[in-house]
Amino acid sequence: MWQVRKSIRAYREDPEWHHYRKRESRRWVDMFGRPGYPFGILGNHATHVLEGQVRGYPVTLFHLAAVHRGGRYVTDVNYYSVAVLSLPKSLPDTAVSVEALVRSLHTDPFPPRAGRPVHLPSGRRPRMVTCSVDPEFAELVITEQVGRMTADAKMGWRLHQNQMIGWIKERKPYDKVVGLAEAMAGILAEFPEPAWTAR
Repeated sequence: MWQVRKSIRAYREDPEWHHYRKRESRRWVDMFGRPGYPFGILGNHATHVLEGQVRGYPVTLFHLAAVHRGGRYVTDVNYYSVAVLSLPKSLPDTAVSVEALVRSLHTDPFPPRAGRPVHLPSGRRPRMVTCSVDPEFAELVITEQVGRMTADAKMGWRLHQNQMIGWIKERKPYDKVVGLAEAMAGILAEFPEPAWTAR
């Protein structure tokens, strides 16, 4: 945990990362499409919010405590490190994740209108899960390379309006969270031009 605190202090003092906030309201978290992955259906606490840029994208980084319904009369709190990239335009709601990151969330597939999640081809390790409101868009952008990049980063990501939201397990030092944002920008670079221009 000391590494996390040390990284927060270092990034707070870095002029490239501005508007540090120790805690944000639940209403602020709602703008990211709660209760979509990885946000809880019963509550969320976002802490150590940093804003800056990664590869030209405005980015917001934070630690998330997501409260989910567990077994009967039980709640679970899962901890994540989250990066949000602001995109130049809205894209169809789509989610891709290492399955282990979403298996225990006890929440409906996101986006709600996307139907049942689809497991990417069997035999893949780690197992991956995806869903989208627009199957044609998903087929265009969720390529073998994008699946591999997502798996290699041990992350989940989803598109919500003009945002790409990515998450990794646990509260990590902020160099790891910046690395998550870098991986997300790399995935966006794999999107073919029609993904940006067809809508």
